[in-house]
Amino acid sequence: MQLQSLLITGCSTGFGRVTALHFARKGWRVFATVRKESDRESLLNEKAGDIAPILCDVAREDQVRELGRAVAAQTPALDALVNNAGSAFASPMELIPPDVLREQFELNVIAQVAVAQAVMPLLKAARGTIINVSSISGRVTSPLLGPYSASKFALEAISDAMRVELAPLGVKVVIVEPGSSPTAIWQTSMTRALSMLKARGLDIGPYAPLVKVMVAGAEERSKAGFPPQLFADTAEKILRSPKPAARYPIPGRVAWVIRARRFMPDGLWDWMVRRAMGW
Repeated sequence: MQLQSLLITGCSTGFGRVTALHFARKGWRVFATVRKESDRESLLNEKAGDIAPILCDVAREDQVRELGRAVAAQTPALDALVNNAGSAFASPMELIPPDVLREQFELNVIAQVAVAQAVMPLLKAARGTIINVSSISGRVTSPLLGPYSASKFALEAISDAMRVELAPLGVKVVIVEPGSSPTAIWQTSMTRALSMLKARGLDIGPYAPLVKVMVAGAEERSKAGFPPQLFADTAEKILRSPKPAARYPIPGRVAWVIRARRFMPDGLWDWMVRRAMGW
């Protein structure tokens, strides 16, 4: 029996690293993309099983094409792709430079499609599953998170189209929508955003109180939220299901927030958000 195989992007830290190690320890053959040699060595030092870290910047088309060739050289079929790599950039929409907004979409949207295209023949051969990692922000946006939310909203739309298009070809497409988790993404995002705005001479001015609230929230989220292992467990649940759902909000309370936003009038929602943020 052929070993089940899985490609996960963005495995240097957070969800990607935890999930790569989880599946390797479960006996899967795991291809895991990282961006630095030190991260590749770190994964190998875990001695977690059949795990093959691959250096790849998924925002680089040439490296994604090479990724597809590298995986194809080692397996004739791929049971799953977890499109996890991504970044978050926080900024008032008034101030975000167009090139930074473009970079957000390059990594969170275009790269996801490019990776899926690069290994699609292998996924078809295995009648495999694509798991696109969205976010609660792909369904519900917040002040300062417009750039990030917009990219995740786009990924949701693309995933919906792919799910219908690929169903007759035997490939399943599933979206995971995580809420807050104790990873470094939001602290890194806020630090990078503030540094960039300052370096470009962009004054946050009247947005300063809102930014202060967001920075405090980022610090809180870095210490709370659901454990990354829940993400890995959810991915395993999806891949073991013959008929997975289209979407998996995690943890469960995320589904309630999405549902509340869906049915609540815009004016009431806006008032609640502004009140909660003192804005």
